Amino acid sequence: MDQTQKNREFVIRHFEALNQRDVETVKANMSPALFDHELGGDHLHDVEEGGKRLQELLTRIPDLRVELRDVIAEGDKVVVRGVWSGRDVQSGSVMEFHGFVQWRIADGRFVERWAAVTPLAEVRNQSETW
Repeated sequence: MDQTQKNREFVIRHFEALNQRDVETVKANMSPALFDHELGGDHLHDVEEGGKRLQELLTRIPDLRVELRDVIAEGDKVVVRGVWSGRDVQSGSVMEFHGFVQWRIADGRFVERWAAVTPLAEVRNQSETW
């Protein structure tokens, strides 16, 4: 198996860990020097801070799932198009957001991340697909 395929499978396993609420594995997949190009303002390029934000999202939406619609790999980069969805515990509404994430992988860990996501929103018509 070549490195591109290994990187693709690593990313798929990363999202499987997320779907299993395994925040520690998700954090372990990140290099301590991870640079997240999406973050700005008061966010830190910090694995622990990212893990805290993920745990807050999982508390708000405990049944959160990520469905990977596309996974495209080339060399040290893997791009994922996914749909995140689950039920908000406060409102009871089904919520979702969609996005693209590109990861750069080195030495078996994520070292860079680029992402574009829609805002978290209530699902109005569950028969629509993105």
